[in-house]
Amino acid sequence: MSTAERIRRSELRRENLGALRAGESLEVRSQRREGYANEWAAWLRSKMDSADVGDPIQVLPDALARLQQLAEDSTIAAIGELKKALMGVLK
Repeated sequence: MSTAERIRRSELRRENLGALRAGESLEVRSQRREGYANEWAAWLRSKMDSADVGDPIQVLPDALARLQQLAEDSTIAAIGELKKALMGVLK
């Protein structure tokens, strides 16, 4: 088996496991991913236009900072929901 085929199979397995964990089909997961890609492309284009740059690498630090903020916001929201659920059970 070629290296490219092993990589392809590994990615497919990872996607299948992710879809299974999320309780969704692989098709739904792929559509959601496509939506995310489109949102990021629009965001990147907007940042590049506002900074008047042609190379996306120039806005990479801002993109990574945004990604970190989104992850932190999601984590904080999930923790808040967990706290609410635990408080409801403990009452």
